[in-house]
Amino acid sequence: MSDDKKEPSAPGLGLRGLIAAKKTQTEELARPSQWSPGVRAKSAEEYARFTEQLAQELLETYTPESLAVVTAQHIIYVDELKCVLEENKTEPDYIVEIAKKIATEVAMTVLEARRKHLAEKRADAVRNRKKDVMALARSIATEKWREDPHQKIKIGKMAEIVYGDLQEAEDRKLASGPDVVRRWIRPVAPDYAKKPGAQR
Repeated sequence: MSDDKKEPSAPGLGLRGLIAAKKTQTEELARPSQWSPGVRAKSAEEYARFTEQLAQELLETYTPESLAVVTAQHIIYVDELKCVLEENKTEPDYIVEIAKKIATEVAMTVLEARRKHLAEKRADAVRNRKKDVMALARSIATEKWREDPHQKIKIGKMAEIVYGDLQEAEDRKLASGPDVVRRWIRPVAPDYAKKPGAQR
């Protein structure tokens, strides 16, 4: 049989078919397990899975208020894009530029909101840990003043003692020195400890 009388390869056979099959297998194997920017869902099941995963991540990361802001921004973005598409049906380059501009603005707003939220979470965590260290300092001071029957330990000396004890605590860095501890323990100090004068 001559070359010009060869029958065409059956679909899926031959070198081209093999390459196409391998490419499809590779794409299926390389599909991401979760959504990230630029990843497009290839099926309804994948879309549902990506949506569920992203929703869970958002709920774990954001407050309801910040989620409402992000949702509002995206609704406005989609509406803006729709309006631009309707107004400029014949100018695809303009549409792409507008879409990029709107997407960038929304992304920057969302990023800023996320940074602010994470900073607030970190600040809240530090405040809560500081409250715990303050409570521990007051507890130590109260106990040591109970063990002071001769009423000799003044607040300055107690602050030094408590500061030393706090150096074994997990969040010891939050007690930056005896002066800070002194302010913390002042509310639980007995009257004799607050009186001016040198340690007896």
